[in-house]
Amino acid sequence: MSSLFDIVGEFRQLYEMATSEEEQAEQVFIDTLDSLKGELNDKAAGYVAVMNRLEMEQDKADEIVKRYTAIRNARKNAIARMKDACMYACMGLGVTEIDAGDLKIRVKNNGGMAPLVIDKPDEVPENMTRITIEPDKDKIRMFLKDNECDWAHLEPRGKHIEVK
Repeated sequence: MSSLFDIVGEFRQLYEMATSEEEQAEQVFIDTLDSLKGELNDKAAGYVAVMNRLEMEQDKADEIVKRYTAIRNARKNAIARMKDACMYACMGLGVTEIDAGDLKIRVKNNGGMAPLVIDKPDEVPENMTRITIEPDKDKIRMFLKDNECDWAHLEPRGKHIEVK
């Protein structure tokens, strides 16, 4: 059986036969067209079966990811709660280090930049602000429906396969 790409190539050859100026036997053309349509239908049915299987596997993988994400998040939250409990216990007792067998638990200062809180955003000097300008794509699309310009254009929409 031909591949999908072979069938497309055969349809192109059939098109060339149909548009050729040479005299062709009409029945040969019709028979060839029917056989190619049958091959295409069979091949497409196979593709749909494989796509359906892959979609089921994808759905199952999504379920597994959700389940393991929930487990990961629960573990992450438990670790954070336990670290907080150790830190508050140390701070409450005025201890900065605990000997925990082969390991040591230490209360350390965070690194990096100091956290910043802007209490009055309206009073920040202008030279300490940023202004971001970006095109309003919705307005540009509306403009291009009725107008042309040299600084933007609308592309044709893409295509997709629908299986029902």
